[in-house]
Amino acid sequence: MRDMPSTTDSTRATVALTGHGSATFETAAKRALERLRGATKSTIDSAGLGDVNSLALSRKLAIDKSLSWRMMRFVEEPNAFSASKHLPGVAGLRIFARAVNAAGATAGSVAQFDNALEELESVIAKHAGTRAAFRALLTHCTDEPHADDRAISFRRGAFEANAALWGIQARTRLMMAFLTVGERGAVDVALVSGFLGLRRSRRDLSWPVARRRVLGHQGRNSSGSARPLDPSVALDAAPMLSEYSTIRGESLRPIGTDHGVWYELPEGNIGLRGAVDCVFGELIPSAGPALRNGAVDDAEVMLRVDLPVEHVLFEVFIERAIPATGAPTVSQYSLLTGDSGEHSPDRERGRIPCADRVQELGNDPRTWSTPLAPRHWEMVNDCMQWLSRTPADFTVHRVSMQWPLIPTAVVLSTLLGRRS
Repeated sequence: MRDMPSTTDSTRATVALTGHGSATFETAAKRALERLRGATKSTIDSAGLGDVNSLALSRKLAIDKSLSWRMMRFVEEPNAFSASKHLPGVAGLRIFARAVNAAGATAGSVAQFDNALEELESVIAKHAGTRAAFRALLTHCTDEPHADDRAISFRRGAFEANAALWGIQARTRLMMAFLTVGERGAVDVALVSGFLGLRRSRRDLSWPVARRRVLGHQGRNSSGSARPLDPSVALDAAPMLSEYSTIRGESLRPIGTDHGVWYELPEGNIGLRGAVDCVFGELIPSAGPALRNGAVDDAEVMLRVDLPVEHVLFEVFIERAIPATGAPTVSQYSLLTGDSGEHSPDRERGRIPCADRVQELGNDPRTWSTPLAPRHWEMVNDCMQWLSRTPADFTVHRVSMQWPLIPTAVVLSTLLGRRS
């Protein structure tokens, strides 16, 4: 078992942190967790079990092996906040205390454990109120490289709750953006966006299914107007990619807005029998400049995530002729307060932690396939044919998310090169 600082040393170290007025949650929680970790190790050591693994500990203490595993991980994690995700509930901790006492732990070490547990419960009552709220607060305290991974159970729970309450969900929220060189130093953008496995649990529910925007609108040529990516689709029709959709564009309800026409999935069947795939494609000429021009420094593509989805698949295909500087980065912004997610001085206030990373795909299109979109390569190949491009013309970047927060805006941003 990894060596732990003694309880005395841990307490002495935290006195300096808490000496200035009331302790913050982070300080109080760290102190209580470290004290309980030290006390746990002391009780195990005093029972002569310091060198056993979790399975042997389970047998020696006659406790459930999952409880012994959690106690061992709680002690062995590198810091208190990362260890907290293994912390059992109060009942489990009490079972452990009785078992280690019966196994021969010293009375002093068991009393130390009881006092540490009492301190932790006091911190929970004062700062969080409940164990569930305490776990939620701890999610944002750790400085682990992938700290957001600890929130995955919360995100899954939020997805399931939102899907049940709103009555709608999708398997995959899809966005593919193709940035190509257009006329007069501009960038044309082709957007493929939609939902795979979209289904409802309320028959009376309708939902808008075509919401797409490209940021960097300050530099956009206002004369450029969006048109269907598939040339066989009429200009005044829903820009649906019928080959990859299970419904017809005519079945959607057009809704006029200040930003153009959105298309709404009307009321219909529920559950898997009513599940649909709906994918749209648009070409936006002169969506922005190909070089930094003083008004625009980045090429940004935004995806709104405003209904419960299991996965987001977001890809950007950047034509190699566009002088981008570096690989794209991903950011996520809250839309809870009604923000649009578009670039503005206030947008950063809505930034939320995002542990997902942008992956650069290789040059071989056979490696681009993904189970999140079963006909992914066919879709990409059709888009490239419509754009008169080949896979070799692009660098390809992908970000995937599981159970993303809603409502949010996910932004992929690439710094443009400067004019030489």
